[in-house]
Amino acid sequence: MTDIVKVKQDDVQVYLQTHWNAIEGKPETMKGDKGDPGAAATITVGTVTSGATAAVTNAGTSASAKFNFVLPKGDKGDPGTNATTTAVATTSTNGLMSAADKTKLDGLNNITFEKVGEV
Repeated sequence: MTDIVKVKQDDVQVYLQTHWNAIEGKPETMKGDKGDPGAAATITVGTVTSGATAAVTNAGTSASAKFNFVLPKGDKGDPGTNATTTAVATTSTNGLMSAADKTKLDGLNNITFEKVGEV
């Protein structure tokens, strides 16, 4: 037997995307005609350069794409510091993670599964 469950986020049922074959009672005539095979294609990376604005251009064709990238250089960041504590982080004190990350983590939704039957 397999359990059937409701998926809930913060006690509100959510509806997930699923595969067509997993739907009970679906009509069997929803299948269309098979299409023609597509043409084989390749993708390669061409040049990667720095510039003021990010861009990607195709220097090849639709069947043999060759992407050239322009990437802006970012500002140099501040030097990092080594962690000197193994304390548990709180929303106001850094520990094994930053206080900001702890605040984000605490704000994540609570996902639960409620069994509603079996098949």
